Amino acid sequence: RHLQSDRPRVAIIGAGMAGLSAARRLHELKVSASVDIFEALDRVGGRIHSVPHFGGYLQHGAQFINGDRNPLYEIANELGVIADELGDLEHLEEPHFLYGDCEVTKADLDLFTEFSTPLDPKYRAIARDDEVVARRDAIYDVYQRDYAEFLKNHNISGHRRHVFDALSLTFRSYWEFEWASDWKDVSQSLRNLIEWNDLGAIGVSYTTNKFGYKAIIDKIASGKGAARIHFNSPIGNIKYDDERGVSLTLSNGTAVDGFYDYVIVTTSLGYLKKYHAKLFTPNVGRHKQRVIEKIGFGGSAKVFLRWANKFWNDDDHSIVTLAVIGCNGREDVDPFESEITTLQPVEWEPNTLSAWIAGRGPRIFDEMEDNELSFRITDLLRRLTNNATLEAPELIVRSRLTKNEYLLGSYSYVSVEQARAKIAHSDLSIPLKFDGQPRVLFAGEATHHRLFETAIGAFLSGRREVSR
Repeated sequence: RHLQSDRPRVAIIGAGMAGLSAARRLHELKVSASVDIFEALDRVGGRIHSVPHFGGYLQHGAQFINGDRNPLYEIANELGVIADELGDLEHLEEPHFLYGDCEVTKADLDLFTEFSTPLDPKYRAIARDDEVVARRDAIYDVYQRDYAEFLKNHNISGHRRHVFDALSLTFRSYWEFEWASDWKDVSQSLRNLIEWNDLGAIGVSYTTNKFGYKAIIDKIASGKGAARIHFNSPIGNIKYDDERGVSLTLSNGTAVDGFYDYVIVTTSLGYLKKYHAKLFTPNVGRHKQRVIEKIGFGGSAKVFLRWANKFWNDDDHSIVTLAVIGCNGREDVDPFESEITTLQPVEWEPNTLSAWIAGRGPRIFDEMEDNELSFRITDLLRRLTNNATLEAPELIVRSRLTKNEYLLGSYSYVSVEQARAKIAHSDLSIPLKFDGQPRVLFAGEATHHRLFETAIGAFLSGRREVSR
């Protein structure tokens, strides 16, 4: 098939990191193409969402840069927005524990640290050396075996068992935020630890300053050349079985004028999971459907809370709330208390804390109105600080990611079903063809074979599809 003209028409679905990267790459290569970007939201960035806050930007979505051997690090370094190097488990290193009037000893806190510290390298070794176990088991499975042995070896029961169960929630939160899924769903495969690779030091990322990804996204968007962005323009159907090209229809039923030679789809995997059956004409085929359904996609989010008067110390780099069964006037621990386990100060804004929530956490929090969320966090902190007059936060900033019909989550991971089926993330990047030629191409973090779940993976995938 020959192109309609010497100046092909290209449509990019989504103005997130992958879509902007694709447009930027077309411009870099000086490709003579007519480029339209269709964005469902009223802004660029997609799952990367920077919100103005007291002289800087709070980062919903991407906040860190994974590794320093990639072009996104180079862009961030050039912009001067890299702040520091950060270990993935630093929030569990000497945190400020809050547990109210509960009986918790330093000896037990140290014992749990001694138990949990070697587990990350241990699980990475299993993933690397035992493919059968790595494809069969979830991270939750191997942890439960280790935890049961730990409890038995130290003769832990009764109240002490409840304390260690609460400490386990803090360890769980790391894995859930890392892989954006509820590990009790037995969905996080050990294969995550061997499939994912940023080519940098294991467990090390780079933090960004108060401008962070706002500056990065703006920089990438500025390189899009003559590409036109159409905001508030969700695509409802992509029809690719016509020799004239690919036709697009908006979600409201309006047909986009003309035909495109190529369409690069960068929608979130969550959106593909929900809408792929009606998004593509003809359908994507049995294999593609299986890939979309089996690759994991979940929620990993932050809630920012600002207090007029701080209740924490300047040297607290992490605050862990230990809600222990039978303590502080509660006979049980409800889902809210089990999900909000770690609070961290925003480095550049001294009165703001970020609460990290993942797994089922975003769904639980997104159902709560701000006044209910404020009451719950204040009540919990009053009990765990033994301070009945502790003030409520004066401001809550959140994105309610699960309520956004065009995003429906944060990023992808290797699910147990995916690992057992030997499906790779790169399988999602296989294009849809007509008459033997790629017509519809796929980019986004979930299509990258080694850097899924990251902004870097999204950036590189956009460039990859332009090359294709």
